[in-house]
Amino acid sequence: MLSPLLTLALGVVAVEGSALAGLKSRPTFAAGRQAVTNKLSTRTATPVLEKKPSATTVQSALNRATSQPLKTNPLRSLGRAARRLSAKAAPIKSGPRYTSSDWFKNIKSLILLKSDILKRISSHLTFNILLAVVGATWFHYYPEHFLNLGAIGHSLSGAALSLLLVFRTNSAYDRFWEARKILGSVVDNSRGLARIAPTALPPKAAADFGRMIVAFPYMLRLHLTGRGQKPISETSDAPDVLPFFDKDQVKTVETYFSRPFATLSLMNQILHSQQSKYPGEDQAKTLEMLPQRHILQRNVNLLAANTGACERIQGCPVPLSYSRHLSRYLTLWSATLPLVLAPMLQWWSIPVIAAICWSLFSIEEVGHMIEEPFFALPYDQVQTKRVADVIKRDTVAMYKQQLGVDLATREGLESPEPQWQPQPALV
Repeated sequence: MLSPLLTLALGVVAVEGSALAGLKSRPTFAAGRQAVTNKLSTRTATPVLEKKPSATTVQSALNRATSQPLKTNPLRSLGRAARRLSAKAAPIKSGPRYTSSDWFKNIKSLILLKSDILKRISSHLTFNILLAVVGATWFHYYPEHFLNLGAIGHSLSGAALSLLLVFRTNSAYDRFWEARKILGSVVDNSRGLARIAPTALPPKAAADFGRMIVAFPYMLRLHLTGRGQKPISETSDAPDVLPFFDKDQVKTVETYFSRPFATLSLMNQILHSQQSKYPGEDQAKTLEMLPQRHILQRNVNLLAANTGACERIQGCPVPLSYSRHLSRYLTLWSATLPLVLAPMLQWWSIPVIAAICWSLFSIEEVGHMIEEPFFALPYDQVQTKRVADVIKRDTVAMYKQQLGVDLATREGLESPEPQWQPQPALV
């Protein structure tokens, strides 16, 4: 008679052979053990298989029996869905960045007179170059009558001019950096709304609220770039924002002077309307959902604060007296520079003065440009368009993943609203 362990192994081999022969489901070890027990109960010495299997066959059968894959993990399916959503979302490019390999391109744009800063300072620079030509000609033909100022005065006053330029540029850059931080806060608060709204509100109200989340950064962008009073359909952002507005909402928003605040007002109306509650929602469920809805209201208030901070930067420039004093100082200093350099460099003073004036005027103009980060900077370097596109991409993806709703096309809202059953009171 075979030993029990060997008989058990032979039973497993028999079960594996039956599975390989075409069984649809693999029996468990308990079933195999029960089959061996039935064999032993017959009190027969007849082997289970006609040929005794080798130890290698038994070991491979045991390995295959214990290495069968488990059922599909639902987390894996969720991860695959998230990867499909991220694959469909088009990458959003950031603004142009300078690299060390761009030096030749930058010099080329300067030589070909394609530099934006050079175009803005061209009149001032041309005026000083003409003064340099006059100064060099005067010294060349009438050196005995030339007014030589010497280098001491410009050397001493040049230090004060440098400090003024540095302070002016730093104050302008602080405004630019503050604008970037505020827009970053807009992204964070909008993502918080998009993350919580699908679970804190019924699907219909959550979808309406999500469309306002998408529309808000575009309304803020139009407001800050001087296009806030144009019809939305006539702006370049119309294809991005109009699919998320109803006709009545467009009319309502366009009646406001501040369209971002109009969008926030629509959010508040949704939060405090009857549609923000589930059908059949009782007081206990309202109290349960209150923390999440409180977060929604808080983030809406933070977006209102972000809008006010952006308007503060837009409406309160650097004091005009500071900018005017610097401009006058720089103009007089550069205009008298030929009276200093012409006796030293003669005709070479013309290109030298042109280079000095170009560098100083450019620094001053950079300060003027970054002082108005939402409007004056070319290529939207403060990234208002990118911020709006990022919020739109993330909000649409979150709603698609959590609710299965396409905010632009309104698909996925045909299912009936879930009913909340009253919960028994806790004793």
